[in-house]
Amino acid sequence: MNKKIILWSLSLFLVALSGFIYFNISSNYNAGQKTCPFCNPDVINLQKFYEDDYIYGMCSYRAVKPWHCLIITKRHIKNFMEISDQELLAAGKLLKKVNLAVQKILGPTSYIILEKSGQGLQSVPHLHFHYIATKETSSIFSGLSYLWNFFTYTFKTPMNKQEIIDCANKMKAVI
Repeated sequence: MNKKIILWSLSLFLVALSGFIYFNISSNYNAGQKTCPFCNPDVINLQKFYEDDYIYGMCSYRAVKPWHCLIITKRHIKNFMEISDQELLAAGKLLKKVNLAVQKILGPTSYIILEKSGQGLQSVPHLHFHYIATKETSSIFSGLSYLWNFFTYTFKTPMNKQEIIDCANKMKAVI
């Protein structure tokens, strides 16, 4: 059998399996929780590396890859359709700053920017964008590894408090 067909079949299988696990078993957000974690001052102050009038930049406490950052609206809104023009512009500007900062830390990177909306996809019902970088490479196996890490990150051990503080301080220094 052709090597490409085997790799594509394996990729599709891993994506399907990961999707099943992610959507049917895992959840980062406890629906019974009284407050949104992204509105919680303790969470914000621990993970934040950037703040303006509309947006926070925060290090993800359960990173898919090192330097997985979150761009979060200050205003509690649940989906992309509710974002104001000012918030969207601020988020876009911060995404560019985060990309440049992460490249200073890692060197040349490939990245993904992701926003999930709706009860079936969002782990926290507060609009946020994921910026997930990885070292540039041309290997198909790094792509498979990336997909696997993305769909299984909810099962990863969260960073400890000191790791989060170190991430935020490093981002503050280079942003």
